[in-house]
Amino acid sequence: MRVDQIKKCLSSYEGTENTQKMEETIAECRRITRENATASRPRSSFLDFLSEVLRMNGKIILGGQMVTLVIICLIIQMVSDYPKLIPVFIPFFILAALPVLFRAEINHMSEIELATRNSYAQLLLARLIIIGAADIICFTVLLAVEICCFRSGMGLLNLILYVFVPYMLCVTAMLRMIRSGKGKIISSAMVALTASFLWGITAFAIPGLYVGSAVGVWMICFIVFGVFFIREMEYLISYVKEGKIYGFVA
Repeated sequence: MRVDQIKKCLSSYEGTENTQKMEETIAECRRITRENATASRPRSSFLDFLSEVLRMNGKIILGGQMVTLVIICLIIQMVSDYPKLIPVFIPFFILAALPVLFRAEINHMSEIELATRNSYAQLLLARLIIIGAADIICFTVLLAVEICCFRSGMGLLNLILYVFVPYMLCVTAMLRMIRSGKGKIISSAMVALTASFLWGITAFAIPGLYVGSAVGVWMICFIVFGVFFIREMEYLISYVKEGKIYGFVA
């Protein structure tokens, strides 16, 4: 039978809808799904999912952060007044993690990733946890190097604030862009680079700001950015629990 004949037969067919049979079919599908599908394959816990993400992305994340740490340590040791340059380089830890965070977007597979058992919010949270753990290791090493160079523990609070204030600022800005539907890898990279540039300008134009931690300037920034950072993480965790779509796929 030719294609045009098939189309003619289909167009002339008039089916009758049996509402009762349709309802019976829907009810049977629900029963099978409820009794067999969900019972035979329970959903994995978030810790199991986190271990899977760690197995898939852990080496790339840790390797990228370690390479960034080595480069930063080599650069700051060449500068005489290097402590004030620490905030300039901290956003580069976020910059190094962007290829992993936006891996699906780079490979044009965001829609497929959203169709998996785990939502994009779960994937993003898991990757952020792994990146945060890797960054804590890197920051600890960085602070240890600075303390050894200072030959004392003086200024440790300043160093901690120098590290975590720009870090929380970049992560918070990136999450807000993603949540609002405007965040893509280029925008996130621009945030990190702009933050580094602004911290560098401030370090040389207003050097007193780096001494201002004694009067609470850095501490105030830490509290303010910390509040926004915690709120964004709470939003992300709530999206994970409710199964909502975090951000959007273009």
